[in-house]
Amino acid sequence: MGANLFSAFAQLAVDMPNGYFGGADQVTEWGRLYVMFLLASTLLVSWGYVRNHPRVVWLVALTGSLSIGVFMAALAVSPIIPAGAIIWNLAVLAWTLFPLRLSGGRHGSALPGRRREDELDGWSRRNGAAVRHVLWVSLILNVGVVGFELSGQDVVVIATMAFSLVASALTAPAIGALVRERRLWVLVITVPLFLMAFFLGSPKVLLLLLSFYQFAMLFVLSAREPIFNDVLDYFYEYPALLVLTTFATLTAVGTLLLSLPAASASGVPVSPVDAFFTATSASCITGLIVLDTPVAFTTFGHVVILALIQMGGIGILVLSTFATLLLGSRLGLRAERALEEVLDLPGSQSAYSLAKFIVGSTLAIEGLGAAGLTAVYMRHGESFGEALWLGVFHAISAFCHAGFALQSDSLVMFQEDPVALTIFSLLVTLGSVGFLVLAVAWQWLRGERRRVNVQARLIGFATVAMIAAGMVLFFICEWNGVLAEMSWTDRIFNALMQSVTLRSSGFNSVDTEVLSSATVWFMMFFMFIGGAPGSTAGGIKLTTLLVLLFAVRGIASGTPRVVFFRREIPQAIVYRSAGITVISILLGFLLLFLLLLTQSIPFEMLAFEAVSALGTVGLSVGATSQLNDVGKLLIVLVIFIGRVGPLALALVLGRGQPSRLSYPEARIMVG
Repeated sequence: MGANLFSAFAQLAVDMPNGYFGGADQVTEWGRLYVMFLLASTLLVSWGYVRNHPRVVWLVALTGSLSIGVFMAALAVSPIIPAGAIIWNLAVLAWTLFPLRLSGGRHGSALPGRRREDELDGWSRRNGAAVRHVLWVSLILNVGVVGFELSGQDVVVIATMAFSLVASALTAPAIGALVRERRLWVLVITVPLFLMAFFLGSPKVLLLLLSFYQFAMLFVLSAREPIFNDVLDYFYEYPALLVLTTFATLTAVGTLLLSLPAASASGVPVSPVDAFFTATSASCITGLIVLDTPVAFTTFGHVVILALIQMGGIGILVLSTFATLLLGSRLGLRAERALEEVLDLPGSQSAYSLAKFIVGSTLAIEGLGAAGLTAVYMRHGESFGEALWLGVFHAISAFCHAGFALQSDSLVMFQEDPVALTIFSLLVTLGSVGFLVLAVAWQWLRGERRRVNVQARLIGFATVAMIAAGMVLFFICEWNGVLAEMSWTDRIFNALMQSVTLRSSGFNSVDTEVLSSATVWFMMFFMFIGGAPGSTAGGIKLTTLLVLLFAVRGIASGTPRVVFFRREIPQAIVYRSAGITVISILLGFLLLFLLLLTQSIPFEMLAFEAVSALGTVGLSVGATSQLNDVGKLLIVLVIFIGRVGPLALALVLGRGQPSRLSYPEARIMVG
């Protein structure tokens, strides 16, 4: 069914003006006969499998061979789509003639002993593989019609819609089993189905909503397979590799989606390098852009960018953990250890609780921010629907420190709007302090007056100090610069916004291309530091800087120890802080050297761009838009490394065991 459906759509999309399929979107007589044969073959094969007829194999082989031959001639004029049809039919042909049983039965449910869980497991064993395959076929066809715009003919859209509805209907027993288990989270999965009622006049939006539902169901069904758990168990042994792989996967999917014609406002697909740059910047919540986001991308492209920002901001590992909790399972020991290492937590139970708090607090803060920004945009003349969309987009972008805006001048339009700048500043600050600090603040708001741990107090004091220092420095450096024509009130709020944005948010309410050299240099230092660990901010982190500063003070005082609030910090953390800082500095120098070697852009602009990329900040003084393809790829690589973390990358490249050997001491002169 999957191969035949793809072949039927492929013959319509193949551009053969002088061939038997004709031009793209043209239906020839040969094309009609071919589609009728595929339809008859699908019905006969389905009937044969139900009746267990021995000759059904030969019919599958005949259909696959015919399709391979038909599309061979089309390779010369339109290689991509015919190649996909040939590969798919070859796979079906090989599977039919040389069947392999690659999957076994379930080795037990996530919650053994529950009758309702066994019901869903039993259904999944009988029908899961077939339903997953049909869902994948439907997703591919939806992407072809909506994303690649393969055909403008109504009959194609209607046929795709019909198949997508059938594929979604096949999951009804699974949804029913989950409802009988009283899984309230199943309502989240079915939200796209309810939203379809508001878009009945827009077939492509309906297909997009069905795709979201089908993707969610694919995750639910795949998560119940043993191979899914085996893959996760392997990655849980290597947390740094898990982070690296998941962010790479998110970037790859984002690049594919942003390369679709439907994502480009011009109708011409965005170049692969620009799509790759934008997807990396969004998924790694950086905000550096080579294309003007509101102008270059359609609403579909903006939705893709927003999804990448949200997934990257929360972190795929935490989202996966939260999804596992929703599915009714507790984390295994390996999963808990992985979450502890990534979030730098003291115990597995705290990791388990924090995983739920992260998603809940993120959605709550973004929701409140979106409500406030919706009111702001309505005051600036937008209709409610447009204001709501802008409010949601910018609230998520601000809290996740992505820096993407749907205004070409970022936040310059709010330069004289203290309310808007305050909301953005609060969202960025809350995103920069880390989820541990937010959890402590939530406990205090609930009246749980527990003793605040060292990290929360340290981050709180350091964040306030850095924001205040940034404001003062911006006042001093730009009093007669970009702040010169503003009122006192506007100067204060714009200085606050520009100080807060150095936590790595990437928004700007003033023109960054006319900043003084002194401002550029102090901003580079602040961007290099970033925000707090466990937050959406980048940089080497505030705690890393403080550990090194107090280590220097301890050495100078003759007591080489790091002490915060009468608590001594282990030497391992001091070494880790030094390692992160040294690796970051070396990486920044290497990037700047390569940029100077390949770009004809002034040194100061490239230096600012390099630090902004390394700290995943997203601020620019105009160099990003002038980069050639080599420069873009260099920036992308550093953005990716800056997000994953220098130490995580070091763990991936060399995972060594501590040595038990000790050697005699030798003193050398340093400094």
